[in-house]
Amino acid sequence: MVLRPAKEKDLSAITRLSHGTLLLGRAGPSVFPSRELWGELFVAPYLRRGCCNRVAEEEGEILGYILGACSDLSLTLYLLPRAPFLLLKLLLGRYGPPLPHLYYLLRLLLYRGPRAPKGLYPAHLHIAVDPKAQGRGIGKALLTEFLECLKEKGIRGVQLSTTRANAAARRLYQSLGFRLYAKRASPFWAPYHGHPVVHEVWVREL
Repeated sequence: MVLRPAKEKDLSAITRLSHGTLLLGRAGPSVFPSRELWGELFVAPYLRRGCCNRVAEEEGEILGYILGACSDLSLTLYLLPRAPFLLLKLLLGRYGPPLPHLYYLLRLLLYRGPRAPKGLYPAHLHIAVDPKAQGRGIGKALLTEFLECLKEKGIRGVQLSTTRANAAARRLYQSLGFRLYAKRASPFWAPYHGHPVVHEVWVREL
């Protein structure tokens, strides 16, 4: 297995893995049916305007990734001019039935998780490892490289979001020096998971 910087050619593979773990680490095709739109909204901005992105690759297959941003501004500037076009395509049915996508996106806006101060923790990330490759230390290797990259860039702090249900991820973050900053029960996942889930934000100084 090798760790390397994520490239444009990895968009499809990262999107597949990200979309396949969207339901608290599991696939949720009814939650957000369009893998293509998921990639446009939640993967491409990081891949094209983020920082310190890495993938874990073995025999040509992407087994894990970490995508990050040193600040929110670059992602916002990327998405703003594209959002109206994506919304129009969604409403025209180019990504399949609009309703489940709109329902998910609306709930994202209504039930935002806790956040740490951007002045202290400007960078953030999301990370996923293919379920078949978990337990091999891939997540720890990706996160370690990501943190080293942020330090080299002079970033003062980083934050990430997770849920109380993700015990393995929480142990990983704690082992690499993250600490729990805030938590809040959120109804966001209730329609999909059957009950509210506690959202957490973890932070680390660099």
